Amino acid sequence: MESVNDLIQEAKLRTLWWALCIFVVSYFLTHTSKSMWMNVPMSILFVVGLRILFNRVEFRWKVPQPRLQTYLSHLEKKQLSLNDPRLTSLPPPAKWKRKIDSPAVEAAMSDFIDKILKDFVVDLWYSEITPDKEFPEQIRAIIMDVLAEISGRVKEINLVDLLTRDLVDLIGVHIELFRRNQATIGVDVMKTLSSEERDDRLKFHLLNSKELHPALISPESECKVLQRLMSAVLATVLRQREAQCPVIRSISRELLTCLVMQPIMNLASPGKNLEESDLEVKIGDVTPYVSKFKYLGLILQNDGEINDVMVVKMVKGARDYL
Repeated sequence: MESVNDLIQEAKLRTLWWALCIFVVSYFLTHTSKSMWMNVPMSILFVVGLRILFNRVEFRWKVPQPRLQTYLSHLEKKQLSLNDPRLTSLPPPAKWKRKIDSPAVEAAMSDFIDKILKDFVVDLWYSEITPDKEFPEQIRAIIMDVLAEISGRVKEINLVDLLTRDLVDLIGVHIELFRRNQATIGVDVMKTLSSEERDDRLKFHLLNSKELHPALISPESECKVLQRLMSAVLATVLRQREAQCPVIRSISRELLTCLVMQPIMNLASPGKNLEESDLEVKIGDVTPYVSKFKYLGLILQNDGEINDVMVVKMVKGARDYL
């Protein structure tokens, strides 16, 4: 019943609109013809024609054609403004000072970083390229941010829990692991072995039980483990902009791994250092004078020449080539 009433109301509304439109058109046609019998049919035909036209034909505004841009106008849009942050050389505001919050520590760290940059960057190779100081300042800012982040994290450590719980648990786990493998090998057998043989036997048993740390399998494994650890450290302490740059992330990882952590690990392994050293120096003895010595892969001579280095490299290159 409601649908019928809706149809009746819709028919009344349409009839009213048609009548109104026909009346308006007829009123305008009275200016040309006084005959009402002529104006009404013409109005009906005119309204019906408009209705059909609007239903069949789509009317819309014409889209203006885009202006052809020249190559110079295209370059003007790509041109950087003078205030673009990519062109500025001003360093970002330092945020590491509030993380350290200690003038004495800040001064010591700043002096230490300046000496490192001066000896290993500016005086060593950078000053021969350019006298500009922007690159050393950028490195200094990155290192200070890293040290400030480490300082902030160290302040959050609970030293009481670290010394009385975490370190004690860690040492206890290693002692228990040693005792278990010592019992497997035999206490009497361990007493008859030398230190090198004891280390090899323990390494063999730990490797078979899959309890050997990956860094102790081989020097290559040690390097890979240190690289993983340094990657995690850099991802934590670096700023987001530097951490997302693959070049900075990779070179920082290798510098920390090869020039910092591996020498520290070598110092922590006295047996390894004694095997690699060619000169034995005892406490109380006078340090002998030598004409040349090996340092960081280079043969340093007292006369400042590098003849031995070149000879070694040429012989090695010829051997690899042949």
